[in-house]
Order: sequence, then C-alpha cells, then structure tokens
Amino acid sequence: MLRQIVTIWSSVVCLLVVTSSAISINITKQHVFGFGKLGDEVCMKELGCFAITEDFISWIHRPINVLPHDRATINTKCLLYTRKFPKESHQLIPSDPITFKESKYNPKNPTKFIIHGFMDSELYGDWMLDMKDEFLMHGDYNIIIVDWSGGNKPPYYQATANTRVVAAEVALVVKALEKHFGARREEFHVIGHSLGSHIAGYIGERLKTLGRITGCDPAEPYFQNLPPSVRLDPTDADFVDVIHSDATDILFIGFGMSHSVGHVDFFPNNGRNQPGCKTDKFLSFVTDGLKEGLRRFGACNHQRSLDFMIHSINFRKIVPVAYQCNNWESFLGGRCAECGKDTSQCAIMGLRADEYYQFRNSSKTHNMYLQTSGKKPFWLYHYQITVKTYKPRVSHKNVKLTLEVTLFGSKNDELFKVQNEAIEYYPGARYQYLVTTDKDLGEIKSVSYKWYSASKNPSDWIFKPKLYIEYVTVIPMNEIESSPRSKHNRAFCGNPKSGVTPNTIATLHRDDNYQSYMRFDADFLRFYELLRMHSMTKYITISMPPHVRKLFSPGSNFEVKVNGL
Repeated sequence: MLRQIVTIWSSVVCLLVVTSSAISINITKQHVFGFGKLGDEVCMKELGCFAITEDFISWIHRPINVLPHDRATINTKCLLYTRKFPKESHQLIPSDPITFKESKYNPKNPTKFIIHGFMDSELYGDWMLDMKDEFLMHGDYNIIIVDWSGGNKPPYYQATANTRVVAAEVALVVKALEKHFGARREEFHVIGHSLGSHIAGYIGERLKTLGRITGCDPAEPYFQNLPPSVRLDPTDADFVDVIHSDATDILFIGFGMSHSVGHVDFFPNNGRNQPGCKTDKFLSFVTDGLKEGLRRFGACNHQRSLDFMIHSINFRKIVPVAYQCNNWESFLGGRCAECGKDTSQCAIMGLRADEYYQFRNSSKTHNMYLQTSGKKPFWLYHYQITVKTYKPRVSHKNVKLTLEVTLFGSKNDELFKVQNEAIEYYPGARYQYLVTTDKDLGEIKSVSYKWYSASKNPSDWIFKPKLYIEYVTVIPMNEIESSPRSKHNRAFCGNPKSGVTPNTIATLHRDDNYQSYMRFDADFLRFYELLRMHSMTKYITISMPPHVRKLFSPGSNFEVKVNGL
C-alpha cells in the first residue's frame, strides 16, 4: 500500500513539474486527463503517422498524451562537424540532396549522432560542443549534432510527444547518408541525453539495424514503467549501453530512470547523488558562467552522465572499469572485484563500453557499478582489500574494532579507513573492503595496518586483546582481467602466531615467510591461490609425517610452512 501511495504521489509531482498551466480534467474511457484520445493520429509527409496507442497510455506513469507538433515547428536540424571543419557546421537536409553532396561527410570515418533533451539546444547546451570537440580530438569522425530546440520547450508532455517526430527526421538523414555515400547504419553510434536517449531508441526502432546507442541518464517521467515500444530498450540497437546518474525517484526531483534499459547499464555512485553536486551547482556559476551554472544548479546529477561520457573519450590515465554486482551495497562491501573467467562481469563505462559487445543479451541486462570523484576527470583507482584472520588450534577471542590500512606503492602511498563503524573480527574469517583513491599508487610493495579497539569490556583496557592477521591481499580493479586474477594481485603475509595490540602499526611485506595452520578443504584451495598470487610458484611440495598421512582426509588439520616466497 505504501508503495502504491508513493507511486501515485510521484505521478502527481511529475504532473506538477511537467505542466505549465492549469488543465481542465475530463476523464473518460477514451481520454487521459483531457488532452489525448486513444486512437488519435497525425500523419506527416515522408515521416509517416504518429498515433496515441494503448502502450503510450498510463494514468499513473503517463497521465497526459498529446499528438506531436508539426515538423516545421519542431524544426529538427542535423548539423555535421568534421575534423577538417571542427567549428563550422553543415546542415544535412534529406529533401535537399545538394546539402549532402556539398558536405564533408566521409563514409570511411565513424559516424556519431549527439541528441539533447528537454529545454536544451546546440547553442544552450555547451556539453554537445564539448563532446563534439573531444571526439574530433580522439579521431576522424563524422559528428552530427541534432538540434530539436523548436520542440523541446514546456510543457514537458508536449516535448515527449515531439520526440517521435525528431526520431523520424533523424532516420531520414541516416537513410540519405546510406543513399548518397553508401554509409552503413550498422556502424552508426547515437548518443542521447535525457529525452534524447529515448529519441535514440525511436531511431533504432525505425531503422531496425542501428549499430549502437548510448543513453546518458534516460528521462524517467513519462517513460519509466512503460512498455519497450515507448522507451529506450536493448532491441533498439545492436548494442545499447546506458549511464545512470540521477536515478532518484521523480518524487524527490530525480530526472533519470532507475530501471535497466540497455545491454549493459552503468550505475556510477549507485546512479544517484553524484559526488560534488552539492557544491558544483553553486561553484559552476563562477567557474562555468551563468548559462552552465543554471544548468548545474537545476540538474547537476542529471548532467553528470554527460560529464562521464565526455571524459571517457580522451582521458586514459585511469580506466573507469565497472563491476557486475547484485547491488550497490555489495559493491561497496568489496564483494565484487572479479571479472569472471570470460571477463563478462566487468565493463568500461563510456566510449569503450562497446568492448562488452560480445556479452550482450537482449533478454538480460547487466548492471555495473563503480565509484567516481566529484571533480574532473572523475575516475578513481579502485582496490579490493581482503584481510584474513588466523585460526589457531586454541581459538583466540573475538575482537570488535575499526581498521586502517595503508598501501605503499612504487609511486605513492595512501591510508584508508576501511570501516565507517566498528565490527566484530572472528578468528579464521575473511573481511573484504573496497577502497578508492585519485592517486596512482603504482605497484603495491607493502601493506601496514593499525586497529582500534571498540571493546567496552574493562578487562580489555588492562589485558589488551590482540589481532592475529594471517594475510592481506590487494587487488587493483582498474583493468579488465580474467579470473582468477594474477597479473597485479598482491598477497602480504603476516606472522599469524604473533598478535598485534591496538594502536600499533604492523607492516607486511611480500617476501615474508608464510606459516599457517590449514585445513584440507576450501581453506587449502584458498592457500594455494594465495601462493599463486604471491609468486610464480607452479608446484608446491608439502612434507607430512607418516602418522599425519595415515590420518589425512578432507577436514583434517596439518601444519604447512613455505619459505622464501
């Protein structure tokens, strides 16, 4: 019941946001809030007909339906930029073949369309020019900016209706490029923001064999919870990747979709509440001017998906690798750091997302997570840290603590507070953490840790408890590598029989001897993996006394020592 109330209230908020004037309400079986009627249709020369069908009607999620404006009012423009003419646009008009013949379009170069959303335009949206410039810096592309500013003004419900006409206009341009230049739609890439994402979907629906669509925070109002025919979905192109950055419900003034609508959906920072947006929307007036400041103030989170896409084009120092995970909490908990044997559990957000093409599946979406910073270029180095406590014959007591870990790299060092609050550490247990930094640490050479007791037991103040660490592993996560990882993984072994008291720094090195009390079961397999990560050892010889061999069976205990790793 609560969810239904929230859903209804969300639609009310959506209605208040998107309507620009009071509307007389006249509900019948054929009308939804007085404007559109089921079966209403308008036809336009060359573009075909646009009808209000049942899949567009939802009293909760799309309360107002109207027919689109005429094409002259919407005035869709397709503006071509090339590397030779990066500042001069050339308009492509399907009804005028001369505009194609006189253009500098080169069918040998990749073609990318850039489409804006609600209340945006080529002139007002600096991001389109920024993205165009980044692409032309990256390579010799045909960049076509789609300006439909004649049809994207309030009321919002009218702009959503106009998107279908824009898509039909762009589809005509694609067909004309094929006719005049022999271009192939299978190689075209359409990038849309907000409503522009759904325009990209409509284009793909018309063309059937479009190569790729990138949806930058597809608009939620009037699209989420509706059928695939109304919104962007994986069948709209051979490969559809989506970046979610403002997935908060419209009830709380979030403009982007939270549902997965692509072959691979990226949720940086869980797809909402982007770092830096609380301050950016004020600072942007100073750093970017009034025009961009206004955009950031009203929709910083919504805009951030574009920032991510733009900075993925040419910034190569850090690769924004995202990881498939059940949810954001599991990712933050460090439980998703493997790409899988076939690397299908990892993908690179942004321009290189199409490297995930081989794993696409139209019947299944793949949600990927990563963290970013709140300032350009946004990418962070990710590490998974695993702490394994020692399990002795005579068990040590549990320890409630907070932990700090310092990674010492060949280039930089960094201290991480891996826990926000105290947790119980048990003997023989493994604890995983995700840590991030904007520093390039280089190769991790050693690790130190310090722990702080959270015990309220007075005896612990006198007889200080000890923490017994068997090993710490560090896995860099900014490269796609098949599992089990080995190239850059590092294991740092401690002396598990020598405990560390609170507030004491203990340092672990890779060349420490390793001695541990193991079991011949999953622990043994983990031990073997630890050795494999620790060195290039291919064969392990373990000597056991005869009486141990006789009793040796799954679950048996034995001592093992490996020196000189």
